[in-house]
Amino acid sequence: MNIFFDLDGTLIDSRQRLYQLFQSLVPTSELSFDEYWALKRNKISHKEILLSKFNYSNEQYSDFEKKWMSEIELEKWLQLDTPFEGIIDVLIPLSKNHDLFVVTARQSESIALEQIKSFGWENIFTKILVTQQQQEKHDLIKNAVRVTPEDWFIGDTGKDIQTGKLLGIKTAAVLSGFLSKESLLPYQPDIIIDTVLDFKNR
Repeated sequence: MNIFFDLDGTLIDSRQRLYQLFQSLVPTSELSFDEYWALKRNKISHKEILLSKFNYSNEQYSDFEKKWMSEIELEKWLQLDTPFEGIIDVLIPLSKNHDLFVVTARQSESIALEQIKSFGWENIFTKILVTQQQQEKHDLIKNAVRVTPEDWFIGDTGKDIQTGKLLGIKTAAVLSGFLSKESLLPYQPDIIIDTVLDFKNR
């Protein structure tokens, strides 16, 4: 069986990275960490936040978006990422019986690989698949791995669930990432779990 894992919000906690970058790019923001993530978990986009709460123009938002994409994978921000507690104790046993893959929409393949290596995970995964913002996750998987209906895609966003469904495999939505249960339910994942730790008995 193949198990495909999204990276940010699924295997690692990247909330501080995104929040701190937002605060850096929007110096007038007084949003707390919890306030920012309450908005994001309810599918409120950066565009909505900036136009409604900070009176940004479309041009200002466009400038923000460009800066966001240019900085989001810089080392100074990536250092804020941490693996979810106990995740290694789930991945190692799973890797003994199944083929594990990371599938991420990161821009830089080399930076993603370096981060995974820094966590000591390089020998756990059969392959690290990085879209580099050039193709969709389901196309990346389809071209690299032979999937079966018994396989799983585990992720924290609606797009992750859609990826699994497009591939005809089972889907697990985790609540450890960027969306609330209410935001994930409309995508109809096969299961919704708090974290990847709850997948170990599947």
